[in-house]
Amino acid sequence: MTSNNNINDDIDNEIPVIPVIDFSNFEINPIQCSNEIKHACEFVGFFYLKNHGISDNFINEMFTIAKEFFIETSRQEKLKYIMNDDYFGYVDLKQEVLDPPHQKVGDYKECFNFGKFQNGNPIAQELPNYLKEKSTFIESFEKACHELCMKILQSFAISLNIKDDWFSNRHRYEMKSGDNFRILHYPPITIEDGNNIRAGSHTDYGSLTLLFQKDIGGLEIQHPFTKKWLQASVIPNTILINIGDLMEFWTMGLFKSTKHRVVFNNENMNLHRYSIAYFCHAERDVDLDPIPSDFIKAKEDELRRRITAGEHLRFRQENTYKQTY
Repeated sequence: MTSNNNINDDIDNEIPVIPVIDFSNFEINPIQCSNEIKHACEFVGFFYLKNHGISDNFINEMFTIAKEFFIETSRQEKLKYIMNDDYFGYVDLKQEVLDPPHQKVGDYKECFNFGKFQNGNPIAQELPNYLKEKSTFIESFEKACHELCMKILQSFAISLNIKDDWFSNRHRYEMKSGDNFRILHYPPITIEDGNNIRAGSHTDYGSLTLLFQKDIGGLEIQHPFTKKWLQASVIPNTILINIGDLMEFWTMGLFKSTKHRVVFNNENMNLHRYSIAYFCHAERDVDLDPIPSDFIKAKEDELRRRITAGEHLRFRQENTYKQTY
């Protein structure tokens, strides 16, 4: 893999764009829609979803909450809720190192990670006062994200010709999992050392990710076949979906967990960038045995250590947060 410090020589705008899929078709023709999603998962690992069922007003309100929290809450107050042993809570600037081999310092962004909620209360963490006041709304938004993930997972199952609920039965909200709802803030920055990466090149850990972008872009994906970087532009009224490592592992590489990064340039380096992500994970005790689909061919001589979704996640988290800046 090439260094991330020089981004201009490996960007290719000629390669195919990330597909935009109309999810309203899933109700009309689930097989056709699911096959479109499968094709995107096999050949890009990313796709935009429109008509996904989460309203613009709902999304805009969540962005407002994120902005007000990061701007109005002091760093001293945020640090009282620093990320706990379950990886929920506040992540400080430069604390997260997504590309350790190529990063001298951590990512220049701050985040807040939410675990699951029950009756308006977080199950595995304490919240700052501002977020506590908004917890009922945050819970409803998080659960809307999870519900959408269940529909996407159903489309995966349909496209792989297995039981419709094969994935959803392994991603239940009420069960322990690595599900993580995250709000992110990328503050303005000046380039002093030639490094223009805001979030290092990485893949996501789980089954799939929902990414909400607004106004300011900067996300790039590395095409899994050409290895060229492609801009994942902000497309209004869509959610950007990507496959995570767990799903790639589970499908024996059929679905691609594609590397991506966030960069800043002359157009956005002096601006605040916000995004929202929902990382959907299988339940911790689920064994990641090959999926029983004719599309997934396990080699007879392949030896793979049996691993659970929880073990898979813990390994990745420890590697990302083993250094603190």
